[in-house]
Amino acid sequence: MLSGLKGRGFKLTPQRRTIVEILTRDKSHPSALNVFLVARELHPKISLSTVYSTLSLLKSFRLVKELEFEAMDNRYDADTDHHINLICTRCGSIEDFSEPAPVSTDFVENRTGFQVHDVRHEFYGVCGKCR
Repeated sequence: MLSGLKGRGFKLTPQRRTIVEILTRDKSHPSALNVFLVARELHPKISLSTVYSTLSLLKSFRLVKELEFEAMDNRYDADTDHHINLICTRCGSIEDFSEPAPVSTDFVENRTGFQVHDVRHEFYGVCGKCR
């Protein structure tokens, strides 16, 4: 992610570096607020606005995926490869499922002519901790 920003001419401020580190280290798909709270431990003067603008910048270059939800905060996924997310409807946890996605984008494009630019595979249920 850092090289993606630097390659596009953006400054790698300490705050941006920290936000990227949080996203790459935290596999729980954190919300912007969670990223902010962790970043604030290292940068007490960081603003929530800085977190949102950095997340927006990363999203615009497809360096991070934003998972939008109706019933909970949007979450951010540093893994931009096509994969399945397992979402617990009780506690809201999200984890990656490492098996291949059910259908490849190449298959869809070759079969239909539809040019795929983003994919989101989700399974909803109850996680092992909540069961």
